[in-house]
Amino acid sequence: MFTLKYAVIAIAVVFIAVFAWRYFAAPKTVPYEFAVAARADLVEEVSVTGKVKAAHSVQLAFEKGGRVVRARAAVGDRVAQGAMLVELDASELRSQLAEASAAREVQEAKLDEMRLGTRPEEIALAETKAASAKKSFADAQVNLENAKSKADADIKDDYDSALSAAVKSASIALNSLFVLTDLQNAYFSGLDQQGIQVSDGKAAAVLALLGVQGAGRAGKDYLSQFSGGAKGSVVAAQANPAFENIDKALGDMKGALSLVKAALDGVPVLSKFTSADAGNLNTEKNNVSAEAITIAGKQQAIAVQKAANQSSISAAEAGVNDAANARAAAEAELALKYAGYTKEQISAQEASALQAEAHAETIKAQLAKSVLSAPIAGVVTRQDAKEGEIVSAGVSVVSLISEAQFEMEAYVPEADVAKVRIGNEAQVTLDAYGNDTFFDAVTSAIDPAETIVEGVPTYKVTLQFTKKDERIKSGMTANIDIVTGKRTGAIVIPQRAVITKEGKKIVRIPGANNSMSEREMETGLRGNDGNIEILKGIQEGDRVITFVKE
Repeated sequence: MFTLKYAVIAIAVVFIAVFAWRYFAAPKTVPYEFAVAARADLVEEVSVTGKVKAAHSVQLAFEKGGRVVRARAAVGDRVAQGAMLVELDASELRSQLAEASAAREVQEAKLDEMRLGTRPEEIALAETKAASAKKSFADAQVNLENAKSKADADIKDDYDSALSAAVKSASIALNSLFVLTDLQNAYFSGLDQQGIQVSDGKAAAVLALLGVQGAGRAGKDYLSQFSGGAKGSVVAAQANPAFENIDKALGDMKGALSLVKAALDGVPVLSKFTSADAGNLNTEKNNVSAEAITIAGKQQAIAVQKAANQSSISAAEAGVNDAANARAAAEAELALKYAGYTKEQISAQEASALQAEAHAETIKAQLAKSVLSAPIAGVVTRQDAKEGEIVSAGVSVVSLISEAQFEMEAYVPEADVAKVRIGNEAQVTLDAYGNDTFFDAVTSAIDPAETIVEGVPTYKVTLQFTKKDERIKSGMTANIDIVTGKRTGAIVIPQRAVITKEGKKIVRIPGANNSMSEREMETGLRGNDGNIEILKGIQEGDRVITFVKE
């Protein structure tokens, strides 16, 4: 009993230990399976089943119309497979191909350069550019300070000149009041209309110039005691020549001169005036008018100088901003040269190179369609294409009788027929000889109209055997793999990794802690090995999720 008891305890302990290890220490399974994007050769095929039948003539037509520039085969000529029969004008396509090829070479050269990294010469050039931009920025800052200093000096000169003019104008205006007072005492001291007119004009002028109320009949000694009004503004500006004080002095003096001139103009010219008095009155009018023009000119000069200063300073500030931006750009470029190209930049350039190559291949395919070649070896039975004529798309222009005794007819589904072209190579096995015996064939015709097979739109494709073979019999079942595309060194991933979501093709990328993220991408050829070509969005070495475990 004792032994059995301890045996049971020991078994329980072992069981608990195993359970704990499996629960806490055993490695956690990853909730998905993934594959790694790699470079590989890709072959795209369309697989169909057909029947062998006795061969007949092949009708050949262009997919696109155009002008015939060369017609080599005549009726009765025996031609080899691939022989050129009719050629259309393709000068524009050749020009486009040259441009596309050049663009592809540029993109590939740029990719090679990025893979090699930044050259020392480029770094040295970037360093020179950054140093030059830094110096230009320092020069722009000095230029801004010089512009501000010059602006301060120029405007100070204008204000100093204006203040001097205002001092002179105050003296001349006061003298004009003295002359007016002498004329008033001599001819207009009464209370008649002329006396009142002169007195009122003088009172307004004295108030504006000296700041004294009711001094229309005051004498010169009395007037000499006051320094208010415009004269007071001038005195204040002399004591504190701040620009705003000078501006006030100029404004006040301009107004005072206007009233002094009005007072002088209001003096009636009497016949009893002595020639000296009349001359003095006229002289003061001219003096006051000249001073008013001078003060207005000084104000205008200040305004012009302010505008010029603002313009020069703004231009210098813009120069500093431009230089700062140029310096920042040069320093950023230098930093990029030091750092080299990122993985993402290289990936993007790889995509650009692939797109450029695909564009060139597309034009090559279009160029190939401008030549009508014999899809099979045979004899020309009809030749309707003449040099210089315009032929229409889809209209048969050449007929051939095959040298082979048999051909095949197969019905290609709507989803695949767009991939098939006349002249595509195909590999065929016949049920009668098993899957290890292969026969070569080539597509010779594609019906433009659909044929409904079990409710599904299909298109009849005719294929010719490329060699005569006694083993081939009419009525045999043919398993046909039509090669519709090839790509060398393409980036490929399993087709099952690609899913369609909201009309876009995406893959799921594994992340940290078993997380997943989605990435949009572009695909190309679908290989017969279950892989698919990636044109953009995935680069070599990236992991993509192929299956998510429940």
